[in-house]
Parts: sequence; C-alpha cells; structure tokens
Amino acid sequence: MSAATPFEVWNDDLAAICGSYFGVPNRGQDRVAGRVAVRAYGTLDVADISDDIDRIVRDRRGIRQDDAEHIFLVMQVDGRLGVDHNGQHTVLEAGDCILLDSTKEGTLQNLHDQRRILSFHLPRQSFLNERGAVPEIGGALTRGTLASRLLRRRLGQVLQGRGTTGRADLLFDLVHHAFARPGVGLKDMALESSAGRYALALEVMDLNLGYEALSLPWLAGQIGLSPRQLQRVFHDRGTSFREVLRAKRYRFVLEHLERLPSAHGNIAALAYEAGFRDLSNFNRGFRRRIGMTPRDYHARAHARMAQKSKISKTDRD
Repeated sequence: MSAATPFEVWNDDLAAICGSYFGVPNRGQDRVAGRVAVRAYGTLDVADISDDIDRIVRDRRGIRQDDAEHIFLVMQVDGRLGVDHNGQHTVLEAGDCILLDSTKEGTLQNLHDQRRILSFHLPRQSFLNERGAVPEIGGALTRGTLASRLLRRRLGQVLQGRGTTGRADLLFDLVHHAFARPGVGLKDMALESSAGRYALALEVMDLNLGYEALSLPWLAGQIGLSPRQLQRVFHDRGTSFREVLRAKRYRFVLEHLERLPSAHGNIAALAYEAGFRDLSNFNRGFRRRIGMTPRDYHARAHARMAQKSKISKTDRD
C-alpha cells in the first residue's frame, strides 16, 4: 500500500481524474493510506484508486457539475466494496467487476480496512451506441463465464503495466458481451414517473443514434407513449427531442475524435455513423458548438493526450 496522503489531496486527485465523485473519510481521518493515480489502456484513462476511507459518493450535485459522461468499468483489486447503484446493492470481492454510469447516483462503501480498485473510463455515448445489447449497470459480472475470464485477463494487463497497447474497441466489445442481459420489452415497462420515461427515452436514443428512422414519433412508439406525451417529457426538462439528439450526436463525434489516431478520411464517416446526413450542416454546427473545426479539435485532443502520456511516463519513472 502507498504512503499516507493528506485526505484533501487524495480527494482532489480523485476529482481531477474521475470527475465530481466525493470521498467521505472515517471520523477524525485526515490522511489516506493510498493514492489516486492515472494509468492508460490504449486511449482510455484508467484510475488506480487505493484508500482506507469510509466511502466514495456520486450525488446529483456531482452529476450536474460534470460535462463529460462515462461508463466506469470498475475492477476490485484488493479488499471488499459495497456498491449501491442503479437500484442494486452489490458486494465486490477481489477480482470482481462492475459497470457504473456517471449519469446515475451511487455509493461505493469500503467493507475492508484497505482497498484498491481500477476504474476504466469508457466514453458513455459511443460505448452505449455502438453495440446492440444493453449492458447490465450496477450488477457484478458473473464469475465463471468465458467472457468474464477473458475480461479479467485483459484488465490484469493494466496491473502488469502492459495496458498502454490495449485497444479500446476490443475492450468495448468484450465488456458488452460479458455484461449482456436479455432484452426487455420496453412498451411493457411500468414507468409511472416522467423522470423514468425520460431516462428510458435517453437510453433508447443512445443505442440508436445512427438509425435513420430515429425521430420523435419512432422513439415514442418504442417506449409506449404518444409523440405528444413524449414531447411533453422533454419540454418539462426545458429541452426538446431535437436538441437532445443533436447534443448526443455531437458528443459521439467528439469522443471518437479523441480516440482516432488520425482524422484524415474519418470525419465524414464519423458524422454519418452518428446520424448526420448533411456534412455541410454538420461542420457548421460543430463549429458553432465547439468553436473550431473537427480537424482542429482532433489535433488539440491528441496534443493533450501526448502531454498526458508524457506526464504519466514521468510519474512512473
């Protein structure tokens, strides 16, 4: 275990790497037996978190503060962890894995004197949209399956310092397969609250961004509402179906630009995959939202990544 770190330093490092997640120390605790560091799995960030605090919390305040959205693939390395997330309570033992959604509240309770976890930051929009099956969020990965064994083996490469050559696309496929669950008949789901209907609408949009038929009437039909009812759901949150869809499609492109080795010849294909059918409108909209062209954004993102890799290498040395 690492040397003791002042709690405020540990907590700031957690926020810098993972976003607005807040550590809660034990009573009277001002130092943490551990640290928060960043590793890499190909182009993905991996948080290496060790601590002996009481718990880590993600609340509504933290969700509102973060612009970026992630699915966190968490692997328990040492100790025991109690996770309350997405309506489920799960206890992780060493070697267990779980998926957490940054758009949902949750608590990670320490059930051992000391613990260590690895948290792989999977860009939420592209992770959910690119594969057909909806992965299980908040439940531990079932042990003993071939997919779970392959996934644990791949995650173990990071612990051995061999993760920098990992491919994010292969990890995405493996995670989706390992955490796959049977499909649910969406029209038959009993969603009494507007919040539940809105959350379900967003999930369906995430999985169908590039589908040409994706529209307000199509989406309403998928979740058992009339177009007018669904329009009201978006209106109650101060937005519209059109604006949410465009924001999700641009986020999809941004996430991929950050991961692509080269933008040459790929921007038009990305725009089409995200659901944009007019490249000129896409480019104009991108510049209005982001303040630069897609090619300039790609160059800036990779300059940041190169600098981060340089810092990470210096820390390891």
